[in-house]
Amino acid sequence: MKSVVAAILLFHALASGAAGAEKRTNRSSIITANYDDQAVSLLPTLNGVTVYKGLSYSAWSYIDISPPTSGSIPQSPRNAVATTLLVGQLLGGTPSMTVAYHGSKSLYFDLLSFFFNCVTPTGTGAAQLAVHCSILVGGFDATNKEVASATYTFTPPLLQVAKAPMIQAILPDRFKGLRNVTVVQTSPANQVLLVDDYKYRLYTSS
Repeated sequence: MKSVVAAILLFHALASGAAGAEKRTNRSSIITANYDDQAVSLLPTLNGVTVYKGLSYSAWSYIDISPPTSGSIPQSPRNAVATTLLVGQLLGGTPSMTVAYHGSKSLYFDLLSFFFNCVTPTGTGAAQLAVHCSILVGGFDATNKEVASATYTFTPPLLQVAKAPMIQAILPDRFKGLRNVTVVQTSPANQVLLVDDYKYRLYTSS
């Protein structure tokens, strides 16, 4: 009889431990990445984004878009992240955000929304203007299979091309359980793409 009771107690202990481990593995939190806690250098090559709030960024750089000549109004002042064809070539190819990086405790994420617009590429000190652009967002699972995609288009208001507000991209429900997300310009492809308030639910291990 004692052996039966002991076996039952052991079973419950193991079940509780497994449930606790599963709960710890599936811990999640909603994060809004606004990039405003980052110092932005006057040298663009020093502003490459590496790991920020549980995601590793490829081909993105921090940018301060608060100056009146930036062409864009940040959703949350004052920083955003930016990418161009040149940034992609210098910092690692296709602009993306992923949970896969050395030392990561991030398991996967659900992309919820973000704000974006596009401005003309110019030299340092020159005024930028908001311009039309279209982007393609792709979501990939742990096997690197594309499981979701969505397109969005920004067109600046006629009287706000000198400094235009961002628009919100709300992702469909299929952008869940992702390992990697890509955000690329499709038409035209040579503008500066700005992204702010990148919102996602991040699942992490304890």
